[in-house]
Amino acid sequence: MAASSSSPLQRLRSCFSEEWIRDEARRTGVVKRERKVDIVQFFWALVTGFGVNHVRTLASLRRAFELASGVTLVPSAFYDRFTPQLCIFLKKAVARACLRLSEPLEQLQGPLAGFADLVVADGTVMRLKDLLESSFPATRTNVTRAAMKLHVVMSALAVCPRTIQVRGERAQEVNLIKIGSWVKGRLLLMDLGYFKYQLLARIARNGGFFVTRLRADANPRVVKVLKQHRGRAIDLVGRKVRDVMCDLRRETLDAEVEVEVRRRPYAGRRSRDTRRFRLIGRRNAENDDYHLYLTNIPPDRLTPEDVARTYAARWEIELLFKELKSGYRMHDLPSTQPHIVEALVHLAILCPVPPPG
Repeated sequence: MAASSSSPLQRLRSCFSEEWIRDEARRTGVVKRERKVDIVQFFWALVTGFGVNHVRTLASLRRAFELASGVTLVPSAFYDRFTPQLCIFLKKAVARACLRLSEPLEQLQGPLAGFADLVVADGTVMRLKDLLESSFPATRTNVTRAAMKLHVVMSALAVCPRTIQVRGERAQEVNLIKIGSWVKGRLLLMDLGYFKYQLLARIARNGGFFVTRLRADANPRVVKVLKQHRGRAIDLVGRKVRDVMCDLRRETLDAEVEVEVRRRPYAGRRSRDTRRFRLIGRRNAENDDYHLYLTNIPPDRLTPEDVARTYAARWEIELLFKELKSGYRMHDLPSTQPHIVEALVHLAILCPVPPPG
């Protein structure tokens, strides 16, 4: 979770009062009546214990609980508490923590000053045991039959996820991100998995901004050149981008392009509309090719160079994925029960303790 002047554990504890834990545990069916195990102790032992043990197994979590609470449980009594209801409870806990900790405590500086936040969306795939195939079907079944896709929308400024979704590998990123009023004033960085003109138009309609790479099969028409070049520059207006890329020699391309957006069906009919976005190209000296970006940020807010540098901030979410896979060993989840696998993933997201190096 997010870093600040207080410790990660202090910030996390501020999200969950004892009253909330007990009430939510009753609502979700985790607790039906008070017994030997106190749900508050159980919750915190799971969350903090997950980051301490080198091997993330149910046995190691049971030992962490016994150490923290002083209560001894036979293995079956502990394992039986990992129910589908516990998974639902942990999902709600993650959603609550994300909601409370993902709002930045600071403001963006430099060229990005004026944006409310810098948000990165991405997904990563984790291999699972083959017996989980029905719940988490894999895409490349010759490699593995079961795989999970973890979809994260993350505040790069707060260094904290905003939303978490767990799906089978075949789920498409573009269908997992939910666009609404929350994007207003925020700058979203997205890879090619989210490239869909309807999605980009929706971000713009809600007052948000985006930067994404231009997909290889996308070929918008140039309607205006925003950065003029000296000499005998090729006239781009009215031409399709892919038709002229091979002839370009300029270091930077900055233009306005027009794209066709298919609207949602209404009364059984689907209409089409056009939108204008900004296209930026930066020459890659290594292969003499262009990195092409599509955005709706006006030229007076970010230069082409700034846009390319800002897109590189997507690396923040890759660090999160690396920590989950390597530090918390999410590639080797010790269960063939779907709800236990999901519960362990949500514990890893909540865990305030850095994994062992």
